[in-house]
Amino acid sequence: MTVPVKNGRMRTLQYCYFALKSTTMSAKDITNRLLMQPDEVMVMGSRHPEHRVPRCHAWKIVRRSTESVDDQIQHLVDRLSPVHPRLVTLVTDPDVSPVMEVVRYFHHEEGVQAPPDGSLPMLGQPRPLGWSLSPLILQFLSSTRTTLDVDEYDLSDENDENPATSPSVAG
Repeated sequence: MTVPVKNGRMRTLQYCYFALKSTTMSAKDITNRLLMQPDEVMVMGSRHPEHRVPRCHAWKIVRRSTESVDDQIQHLVDRLSPVHPRLVTLVTDPDVSPVMEVVRYFHHEEGVQAPPDGSLPMLGQPRPLGWSLSPLILQFLSSTRTTLDVDEYDLSDENDENPATSPSVAG
């Protein structure tokens, strides 16, 4: 399957989430400790070590939008700010692992693309490429012992040597 690339530009779908993961503390227990409802939860699977899926409980807040990664992360941090003191206390438990997850799919048919002329997007337009974290975001991640994990997936057709010059793009 060839994923269409318009104007020679790659389409990017991206989202971010903040998760608290644990093998001993359930998402319900985390909710009770933080006094904040999650957007999503995972319940640890079977106790048999070879077949445990998922391998942990997880409490998550999620941001799916066409915003840039830095704007999505800012939104998540803003949501977590009211519970920051409880979050700092909770992550002192060595079995609670906080993670800020960034997931990006390049060449995704439902993604957004940068302006075709390579210019910077105007205010309010999607910015699918490039992102940075402010000192305040870095301070939040550090104060909550949060790992930043970035997963990126290239969905381009492996048969296309150079998607920018393939006939389906150039034509």
